[in-house]
Amino acid sequence: MIKKNFYFIGLLFLLFLSGCGERTFKKSDFLLGTQVEITVIEKNRPKARKALSLAFREIKKKEKSLSYYQAGNDLYRINKSAGKWVKISPELLSLLKMALFYSQLTDGAFNPAYSSGGYKKIIIEEKGRRVKLAEEGMRLDLGGIAKGYIVDETVKLLQKEGIKKGVVNAGGDLKVFGEKIYSIAIRNPFHKKEIFKTIKVKNQAVCTSGNYERPGHIINFRTGKSACELASVTIIAPEAVTADGLATALIVMGREKGEKILQKLNLSYFLIDSEGNVTTNL
Repeated sequence: MIKKNFYFIGLLFLLFLSGCGERTFKKSDFLLGTQVEITVIEKNRPKARKALSLAFREIKKKEKSLSYYQAGNDLYRINKSAGKWVKISPELLSLLKMALFYSQLTDGAFNPAYSSGGYKKIIIEEKGRRVKLAEEGMRLDLGGIAKGYIVDETVKLLQKEGIKKGVVNAGGDLKVFGEKIYSIAIRNPFHKKEIFKTIKVKNQAVCTSGNYERPGHIINFRTGKSACELASVTIIAPEAVTADGLATALIVMGREKGEKILQKLNLSYFLIDSEGNVTTNL
């Protein structure tokens, strides 16, 4: 028997089919500030349930360690100690390096630092695994990249547990894995029930960012104003951390500059501006 499964995942709609003998197992919870849903396709029920349980346990653990508002973690201590060196975990060091890479790539459009000096005021000492915020009062927030990173790490955990097919979806930041093609429909940001385009992906991440559901939630720190040229940015990439960081950056950069970077990286994209005009290479 073929089962059909439909998911409303923020800005995206997902359809996939389970093969003969396979069963679909799902679990969801409100984490990372959004609804997180994990779907695995597996014949063995105990194996699937164990993998789902471990995956959500790991997401909760990473949320605590990578959220700037979680008292006592490394990020919290960094923000409370501007101007001082703070010893950090290998995981946070790795994520910070990723954040700075995308900051440099986008000329500061992706900006994890709340300060007038931007990302250039974040100083990392790799050998000592230390970080310092060089400007008094500045704050570090990795929200623009952490969700994608956690999605990627969750997929790795599921695969380690022997799960070969599935989807990890964190409020529109998702990654599909396994030898299966998934159909994902990109919604009209102005009319949620309408579909702009359906795309097919396999072993890829798809992330969407936009200002239409929470107007003003993405800020251009150069101007201090809300980014508004692009209403919605959808990026398809091998890793969710890449798609997540660049989707956020493009809302700030705008279509012309953003498209050049995406073409340079050979990534697929679907951009919708505030007038409803579409730019895509799909």
